[in-house]
Amino acid sequence: MIAKVSKRTRTGRSSFRRLSQYMTTERDPETGLSSLRGDVLLSNSLLDFETAAYVMQATAEKNRRCDDPVCHYELCWPPGEMPTRGQWIDCALYTLRELGYQNHQYMVVAHDDKKHFHINIMVNKVHPETFKAHTPYRNWLTLDAAARVLEAKYGWTHTAGPTRWDEETKQAVRASRSERNALFTAGQQPKGAAATFEHYHDEESLQTYIRREVAPRVRQLLIRGNVTWDGLHILLSKAHLRLEKGESGGYTVLAIDHNIRVKASDVFRSNFAGRVNRQATETALGPWRPAPVSLQQAAPHPAQHSERNTALREERKAQRRADRSSLMSEYYLYRNRQREVCKGVTSEGRDGTQYLREVLRQQKREIRASALSWPDKKVLLSQAAAQSVLEVRALKQSIRKRRQEEFPKNLRIWVADRADEGDRRAAAQLRGWRYADQRNQRRLDATLEPSAAYRTSGRL
Repeated sequence: MIAKVSKRTRTGRSSFRRLSQYMTTERDPETGLSSLRGDVLLSNSLLDFETAAYVMQATAEKNRRCDDPVCHYELCWPPGEMPTRGQWIDCALYTLRELGYQNHQYMVVAHDDKKHFHINIMVNKVHPETFKAHTPYRNWLTLDAAARVLEAKYGWTHTAGPTRWDEETKQAVRASRSERNALFTAGQQPKGAAATFEHYHDEESLQTYIRREVAPRVRQLLIRGNVTWDGLHILLSKAHLRLEKGESGGYTVLAIDHNIRVKASDVFRSNFAGRVNRQATETALGPWRPAPVSLQQAAPHPAQHSERNTALREERKAQRRADRSSLMSEYYLYRNRQREVCKGVTSEGRDGTQYLREVLRQQKREIRASALSWPDKKVLLSQAAAQSVLEVRALKQSIRKRRQEEFPKNLRIWVADRADEGDRRAAAQLRGWRYADQRNQRRLDATLEPSAAYRTSGRL
């Protein structure tokens, strides 16, 4: 069983209505008529699937601070496995409990219109009674562990993921780095292995590495004239890669050290994706020539040196994880303490406002009970009310300023301040964030560049 968590849309906000239509509506291409797509399971607070999206949206609007109240994930079974209705309902309810959504509004729809049976679960992150939003931490990891438990419970086929089933402890545990790499190298990842590998392992896939580091150099090489296949093979060999040609005419790229292959059309899109680009590349390089034997051997890596480096990397990674955990614990303590301080300031302001209003009422009683004429009383009452308004306004401004001063800083600012104070853990965390931002920017550039080239060629 594979658990997939849908990511946020480009606009950053999903739609209950659109997702509900996708899950429940199936349109006949010939007649244009719509029909129910699959079996539906609703939470107790929802009456029917046609109004579920509107009820969820009305509930979500009670919490304006929740940017995206829609949670959507799938549970997919391998081809050939077909759970009963009671089984897939049990799976849906179990995953909802594991994520903490058992008391939220949800709709589950079972689909068997593809090669593999799967169910879609739409959940409202906003609780229908408390109106508090709930977003589980690392929900993809929680769902993968739940899938391992359900596989063991019903005897279904085990699928590769970040967790595995431990028969001794009878629970799902995190798979080790070597186990995950072995599964990936053996080709046991599902379709979209590059994205799945990066999502589960927090590491770059071979495709992403080649697109970012090697593909630009290949494009620059092929722009020059008098280039041959040998020149391309030499360039790829420097990155421990080898280009191979299949019997059907397609090309693949082999990582020599790890024996992993990817399609050349996936990584060298400007030169090998599509018949036109491939024919232009073949015309420029001439008749196909495989890589020389001297370039086909993997670079030697001493086993002892590799093991020592691996152990050192694992030790450093464990230390970084421990430092990050302790740093986050200190931040949460600081944030909770400051929130309590802000609550105290707010309560103090509320009591002060109530006191000023009581003082005003007492002043009004004394003025009305005095022996002055009514016009003089009106003047004094107006002056007392105006003075009270000024005092209340000054008090509220003071409370607002104190709350702003005591309000907890966001995580990045707090970590930056700790780093300025000399905290080694905070400095390491800042470097990690900077590297992650740079990596994400490179991935974005690698994604946008082929699209821009395609649009330019289309206009020409």
